[in-house]
Amino acid sequence: MGERYDFTDVWTVPASIDFAWRMVDDVAGWPKWWPDYRLAEIVSDVKHGPGTRWHVRVKSDLPYTVDFEFAVLAHEPPTYVKTRVQGFFEGEIDWRLEQLSQNQTRLTLHEQTETKWALINLTARIGGRRLLMRNHESAMRRGEVGMKEAIMRGYVPPDLDSRDHGPTGPE
Repeated sequence: MGERYDFTDVWTVPASIDFAWRMVDDVAGWPKWWPDYRLAEIVSDVKHGPGTRWHVRVKSDLPYTVDFEFAVLAHEPPTYVKTRVQGFFEGEIDWRLEQLSQNQTRLTLHEQTETKWALINLTARIGGRRLLMRNHESAMRRGEVGMKEAIMRGYVPPDLDSRDHGPTGPE
């Protein structure tokens, strides 16, 4: 059995809920603004919404890179997406978005996972759990900062839920 983790991370970004949703929904674009994500590619015939499977490669502070896949289980624009992850760890991760004002959105990521690598589990058990948790916290902080910086420099993610409409800014 692996080590279980339950993380809740809250970001507040200067964008409408629709724009923030587009950034979360565009997993292929995460490496453009979230430096820990080195690769994000679809590995399923389903290209968007429930059933889509992604392969991602992530490198944070510790001297290893993790590859894992996640499948979209629920996709409710612009407020909720739930995924099932497997590979380096297994479990569920979801994002909830809440509009705070016209140009401010709260994003809450909730992760309930269990690590699967024997060496990582051993490290956690002999006193390294806090180090592993800090590694997660650092990655999430860079994600929030990266999203905010991308918004401020005018990054425009595609609107995958409405391919008929052209791109719009963070409104």
